Amino acid sequence: MINLFKRKGKVSFPHFPQLTNEQVVFHIGAPKTGSSAIQKFCLENRKSLREIGFYYPEHGLDKNGISGGHSSFGKALMENELDNAKNYLNTCIEEAKKHNCVLLLSAESLFYSPDKLKEIVGDLSYKVISFYREPVEAMFSYYNQSIKRHFNTLTVSQFCKNQIRTEASALTSYDHARWLDLHGTRNILLLSYCDKTLKSIPIQRLFLRALGKLDDEINNNFDLDTVFLNKSYPLHALELKRLLNFVVRKENEELNQKIDVYFQSISDNLNDEQGLEQRLPELIDNNLKALVNSNYRKQIDVALNHVASSSSAKKTRQTTVTAMQLNVQMHDLLTQLRKDKPKVYSAIVQLVSDAVLKNNRAFELLKLAEMLNLEIDVPQEQWFLRGQIQRMPNYENVEFLRDIADLMYRRGDYEDARSIINAALELRPHGPTINEISKKIDNALNV
Repeated sequence: MINLFKRKGKVSFPHFPQLTNEQVVFHIGAPKTGSSAIQKFCLENRKSLREIGFYYPEHGLDKNGISGGHSSFGKALMENELDNAKNYLNTCIEEAKKHNCVLLLSAESLFYSPDKLKEIVGDLSYKVISFYREPVEAMFSYYNQSIKRHFNTLTVSQFCKNQIRTEASALTSYDHARWLDLHGTRNILLLSYCDKTLKSIPIQRLFLRALGKLDDEINNNFDLDTVFLNKSYPLHALELKRLLNFVVRKENEELNQKIDVYFQSISDNLNDEQGLEQRLPELIDNNLKALVNSNYRKQIDVALNHVASSSSAKKTRQTTVTAMQLNVQMHDLLTQLRKDKPKVYSAIVQLVSDAVLKNNRAFELLKLAEMLNLEIDVPQEQWFLRGQIQRMPNYENVEFLRDIADLMYRRGDYEDARSIINAALELRPHGPTINEISKKIDNALNV
């Protein structure tokens, strides 16, 4: 290991060999490892890349300035259009030769086609660069993105259970292991994607180092700043956006984008740990860890090039956020949204009001309506049962907890019901009604 590049701390790089006779370098992601930032950088610095020996073909950007890189190439492989993919690759290689450069292609769509790429590269000399993110951290990032941009309404526990049930390849490390099996460690450069490291250096610099360039050459040809884009929402913004997704759907794309821009601005100004793992029941957390520690993961660990930061900056300690604290934070965020973006706030109120008028009694909708101070005519059965109300004057604390958990269960708020019934179990662990409610909640959560 050699220590280079000083900022807030030192960064330890593995030895990145100089490219020798490679004709092409493929950057394949993986998803949620900074690919968009790398592609945007390469597109904006095509001339500088040529000056250091790499030809990066042009590609498009979407309306948000985000790119899939050379996604048409990856798509052709995914759709088994191998002749089209090979023609594109050969054309780009010939163009790179005209500039006396190595061809550089980047597309996350390549990540799922290691066999197809192997078939078309033939006798070419090539290198594949892939980042590897810790599986649970990557999964939380997928979850965050699905709430932010893709209208997901699942709780993090529901999302994780789906990942466990399907043995998602992102958790088992299967996809990375498949690349190593098909292309061999000689052709694969596998880099750790570490949040702590990327607080010390921009990922663009790390990518250039992986291309075999040293800091002096990088500094002479590129202007690099540590700019963090598209940060994850803090927990209260993420949960509020999940609730909003029950009424803000795909047909409300313009409103969704405005909400995302505002919540993103909140996120970019906060040094906040998400704390999503706090929302997971212990059994789900244990099942996740068991799935992550697969044989594929052991194969990855052998080939992984670790890039580590020795920054002295301390990681923010995550404090447990109670359901009540989270609700207060969400209410405060809505209040601030009303002040800063009154038109966006009014549009949200209208959508929630319309849903209530249609007699939608989903728990999440009722919770939103309550935070927006909307009047709702809630049927009696949604609240405490008559027998419970009659017994309440003689209740002990544990009995209040039991009946509140039962109420939340009947209203569909299984996550908070689990939290409250756990408190009741601590006070009365052998209570038959408490244990019966606990089992019902477990069944609803599929625990």
